[in-house]
Amino acid sequence: MHQSTKNKELGLAINRDIWNAKRFDLIPDYFTEDFIADYSPRVVRSGRDAVRAMVESSHSTFEDFKETVHLAIADEEYIVLHFTISGRQVGDWGPIKATGRFVSYDEIVIMQVRDEKVCHQRGVSDVLLALQQLKAIPDPAGFTDA
Repeated sequence: MHQSTKNKELGLAINRDIWNAKRFDLIPDYFTEDFIADYSPRVVRSGRDAVRAMVESSHSTFEDFKETVHLAIADEEYIVLHFTISGRQVGDWGPIKATGRFVSYDEIVIMQVRDEKVCHQRGVSDVLLALQQLKAIPDPAGFTDA
C-alpha cells in the first residue's frame, strides 16, 4: 500500500477511533511520544496524554460530541482533514459557561507523519462561528445565513 494511502487511513482512523469513539488505548498506535498539537496562539500541547485530555475535554464540554470528516488528503508526510465538530454545550468552554446550545463549526488540521504516526498537528477552528452559535458574541450586522 502506498504511504499516502496509509497516511489518509491514519487520519481517518484518528478521527473515527480517537475523537469519536474515545479509543484511548489506540493513542500510542497513532501518535508519537513527542507529539505536538499546535493551535497557536491559543493552545499548544504536547505528548500523548495531551491527546487524551483534548478528547476528554471535548466530550465533557459537548454532549454528543462528533467530528464529521468532509475531506481527507494525504501525501507521504502530511495528512489534511476538513471536518465539522458538533454537539450541545453542557460544560464550560473556556470562559463560556454551559449554555445548552447546539454548535456545529468547521476545523481544518494538518498532521505531520513520522514513522507512520502523527508527530505534529496544526489546526484552525472556526471558533467565531461557535461563539456566535453559543450567543457569546453577536452575529455580525449585515450577514445572513444565505
